[in-house]
Amino acid sequence: MDFNVEQSGAVGVMTIGGELTVQHADELKAALMRSLDAVDHLILNLDKVTEIDLSCLQLLCSAHRTSTELKKQLTITGNQSDALKQVIETAGYSRHVGCAFDCNKSCLWLGGN
Repeated sequence: MDFNVEQSGAVGVMTIGGELTVQHADELKAALMRSLDAVDHLILNLDKVTEIDLSCLQLLCSAHRTSTELKKQLTITGNQSDALKQVIETAGYSRHVGCAFDCNKSCLWLGGN
């Protein structure tokens, strides 16, 4: 897994690439928390993600919940690979409405089938 964070004022863009798997979960969590601490709006670019597993989907959801509690934004941008879309769908994360904690309608997985 590799990532790069670019910050412009209160907005940061974290570009993540490679494998987002349980082997990299601690590293991903630390990077997300550092980035959320530094900005008001963190944009995740997952264009270069080649693999993702349930542990990292859960981390992304947890980071979104944390951002909501902190009155910050966490969004995803970019084109997701078909493999990534398939894992999101198979894991049951693809949604039409957000979870109970998604009071501002910003769920990362909205727009699913």
